[in-house]
Amino acid sequence: MQFKLTAFAALAATLAAIAPSSLAATCYSSGGCQECESRDSIASARQAFCGSSDWNHSNTLNWGWARITLNGRFATQQECYDGFENIIDQCYGKKDGGKYTYDYNGDSASLDVDFCECE
Repeated sequence: MQFKLTAFAALAATLAAIAPSSLAATCYSSGGCQECESRDSIASARQAFCGSSDWNHSNTLNWGWARITLNGRFATQQECYDGFENIIDQCYGKKDGGKYTYDYNGDSASLDVDFCECE
């Protein structure tokens, strides 16, 4: 029994070491701006941004009242989709935007999605 527990702990530590390090979205502190894109529009912006090569290098996309800014790069296109979706799921309807940080195997990205244009 002791061997199995030790082997499991070693396997868990190995998997944690090779898994991408990403943080959950951090939502902006502000919310309630009146000039914001709809959830469907933000989903379309996600598709436009992550569906192109924009995920592969630092870039900015203006989308109506929204602004998407990437500093760095994701390792894969799917990581861009996942990070962007994380921001939408955790922040949309609660705050005016959010940020997602990704770091894995030499690739790092800071994705900032602002749903609104507030004065």
